[in-house]
Parts: sequence; C-alpha cells; structure tokens
Amino acid sequence: MGALFTYLKKQEEFEARQRELESREVKTPPWTTPTQNLTRPRLKLRRNFDAAQIDRITNSFLAPITTGDVELRNSLPTMRARSRELERNNDYAKKFLHMCETNVIGKTGFILKSRARDFNGSLDKLANDMIEAEWKEWGKRGNCTVDGLLSWLRVQKLVIRTVARDGEVLIRMIRGFKNPWKFALQILEADVLNEDLNISDGRGQNLIKMGIEYDVWGRPLAYHLREKHPGDYFSTNKSTVTYTRVPASEIVHLFWTERPTQGRGIPWMRTAARRMNLAGEYEFAELVASRIGASKMGFFTKQPDMVGSYTGDDTDTDGNMITEAEPGTFEELPAGMDFKTFMPEHPTGNYGPFMKEVKRGMASGLNVAYNTLSNDLEGVNFSSMRVGTIDERDSWKDIQNDFADDFLHPVRAAWLEMLLLTNRTNLPYSKYDKFNHAEFHGRSWDWVDPEKDINAALKAVGGCLSTLTDECAARGLDYEDILEKRAEEMKLAKKYGVKIDLGGPAAKPNPAEPINPPLPAGQEE
Repeated sequence: MGALFTYLKKQEEFEARQRELESREVKTPPWTTPTQNLTRPRLKLRRNFDAAQIDRITNSFLAPITTGDVELRNSLPTMRARSRELERNNDYAKKFLHMCETNVIGKTGFILKSRARDFNGSLDKLANDMIEAEWKEWGKRGNCTVDGLLSWLRVQKLVIRTVARDGEVLIRMIRGFKNPWKFALQILEADVLNEDLNISDGRGQNLIKMGIEYDVWGRPLAYHLREKHPGDYFSTNKSTVTYTRVPASEIVHLFWTERPTQGRGIPWMRTAARRMNLAGEYEFAELVASRIGASKMGFFTKQPDMVGSYTGDDTDTDGNMITEAEPGTFEELPAGMDFKTFMPEHPTGNYGPFMKEVKRGMASGLNVAYNTLSNDLEGVNFSSMRVGTIDERDSWKDIQNDFADDFLHPVRAAWLEMLLLTNRTNLPYSKYDKFNHAEFHGRSWDWVDPEKDINAALKAVGGCLSTLTDECAARGLDYEDILEKRAEEMKLAKKYGVKIDLGGPAAKPNPAEPINPPLPAGQEE
C-alpha cells in the first residue's frame, strides 16, 4: 500500500510540473520586435513519412507486419481459384496466359545444347550428339510424362501457363519409371499442397508450413502431398485426407520468389484480377444495353375512359400485350391508347476512352504492353511501338532465364543421371560431371524492321563489340549448327555443280577467290 501511495504522489508531482512548463511564456530577446513576443508552441510528435500517416483518408490502408507465408495462408486458395475463373471466362486473362506460352516457350520450346568438353578444352562432339539425340527421343509424346499424354514441348507450355495462372506448380521427377530412360515427370497442381497443414518444430519435429517441411535453415526437406486432388469429385473417399511425404530431391517447386519469407507462389494476375473481372462484366453489361438500345421498345398505356380494346399482335407468357414493328411502318393506335418509348443510349461516348484506361492499368499489373494485350494499334508509330516492345521483351527474357535455371536444368540433370545409369549409351556414369554441362536456347523475336537490326549486329561483330556466337544465341540459334548446315549446303552445291550466290552487298564474292570456298576439315568428298 505504501508503494502505491508513493507512486501516486510522484505521478501527481510530475503532472503539476508539466502544467507549469506549458504555462510559461518565452522571454523575448532584446533584438526581436514586439510582434515576435509569442508563447512557445507545444511540440507535437509527427511521423517523418507521409506514407506512414494514419488519418481518415488512410484509415483503410492496412499495413500489417507479417511474413510472406502468413499473408498467403488464407489468401492463396482464393487468389488461385479466381485466376482460374478469369482464365475460363475473361478474354484478357486468356490472352495474357497465351502470351506467356508464346513469348517464353515459343513454337519449338527450349532447345538443349550439350557442352561436354575433353581435357584439351574442345567440345566432345560425339558425346554431345548422343546426349542431344537421347533427349530429343525422350521428349516425344508418351515418354517424358507418367501419363504419356504430353510431349516435352507441351510440358514446357503447361508448366509456364500453370505458374502464371496459379503462381506455382509442382513437378515430381519419377526415377526408375517404366520407360527406356527410367525417368518421367508428373505435373501436379499446387492444390495438392495443403495451406492448412502447419506443424510447429521442436522435440525432433521439423517445421511444416503450408505443406512444406523445412530444416533449421529454412531449406525444404520434403513436400507433404495430398494423395488426391481436393477438387476431384470423381475419386472415392473424398472425406479422407491422406498425405505422402516426398523428399525435396524429387520435387521441382517452380515459383517466383518476391519475399525472403515466402515459400509458396503467388498468381501473376493478382493485382490486375479485380480490374480484369470488373472490365469483363462492364463490357458484357454494355453489350446487353447496346442490344436493347438498338431495339424498338416501349410500354402501352390505357386511359381510364378508353372505349373498346386494343389487343396488339400477340401476348407474352405473362399475358402482356406485345406488337411487332417493321422498318418504315407506323401503326395508328385507337383513342385512349398511348405508347411510351424506352430508348437507352448505349454505349456512351466515354465508353472507349474509359476502357482504354482500364486496360492500361491491367497491362501494368500484368507487366505487358498495352497494345499487345488489348490488340489496339490505333495511334501507334514505329518508335513508340519499338520502345514498348523492347521493354516487354526484356521482361520475357528474364522469365526465360529463370525458367531455365529453376526448371529445365534440374530436370535435365536428373534425366542425365538416369540416362548414364541405364547404359543406353556407351557413356560412363563415372564421367557424369563432364557430361553435366549444357545450355538451353529459348525462342527469339523478329523485329518490325529486321534489316536494321541485322545490319547493327553485323557492325557490332565487325567492330569486335560482339561475336557471331552471341548474336546467334540472341536469336535462339546455335552457331555450330549453322556452320554444320552451311558446310552440308556447300558440299551439296559442289556435288551438283551449283554456284551459291546469296546476293546483296555483303554477299558479293571476291573475284580473286572461288565462289565456293574450301570445305572444313573432314567434310571433303
């Protein structure tokens, strides 16, 4: 009790001291004017950044401090489901996902180029050709996936589309599968990872967050997969949820990390999803309203003192009177009958500009060019189109690099290991490290004016600012393949006595040299 009395006494003295300090006036220095003899204002604590202000305007601008996984736990299933709904019924979502397939994968997909080298540093052409031939054969439909339904090209397109739509995808690598390579892939949707499967670590138990088991350093150890998809209504025992623990060495969990504390992927359309949905609904509403506005509509009204009756041409299912109208005809109504027209004016004059701004916001959220997403080339010139295209293609190239590093190379390394163990080739497993060197060449793009870009590339090569190998790689080509095919063409031309003339200033032959240059070593007849 004595301690409480002492505390209250000190608190009362402190408050009295504060009141005394606040009531004091500032002494005016001798060099000031009378108008400056003001009471010292009371200091107010204020945040240093406007973005941290909390007032009536920013009251709904919530900013909780949580980890990436905590934010995703409750939101991820809904975002993933809405992205799939947009894919089913929204034109712009379908266009964006098609752009991901087209720009990241392309019509031929990523091409494997093995780069095994001998001790002297030269490429082991025989081994590289054997590995590339086996990879091409494995990539045919019926070989590379456990269900036998997809080719390697279709696997690449399905994987990038799933990542863009769902934010993540799981690729399970099945070693020992019943095919000549003893290796196949199983593509799994992210729904098999239960976001509600969370177990704290301690007493010999590893941490499990959203279906993924981690060690003390945050490295994935295993994935606890549902044995059945939660939305598969064709399977039996839907109420029973069972899990399979799959080691992380058998799983490629492909997603783009945006936070260090994030272990699951986020759908790429998340920021544009609401705008895309509302834009689609608004367009549909305007379409319906425009159809109604293009029709002659109205309501018949009767005066109380109307003599006789008017039956029109027919009645609807509810007994209401209707009449058919033909272009250029007018009908005389009986006395006491009136017709009130209904003329909705749709679409309005602001519909086009408004939708253009909405689509620009959607394009920014999807990180693509507005003209490409909306198929709108109105008012576009060569310079503006080129600037937007270059920026967009740089983004696609970044995705290509990540796609190769995080998906293609892990799958290729596991496949190569099984290839060497199966003894399908005479390549020894003891030299796995030698053979485990490869590149993936993705698709390239043709410019609106390719002649200028090719001339610029040739000047860069001539000025030692680039190499033919780099320029070919930038176009998704392999310089060695080009030389090999070129040598075959020259060999055929010499065999049939045909002189090759490509034309153009760069292709004019030197009169002192033969039109067909000597063949490389080993290519002579």
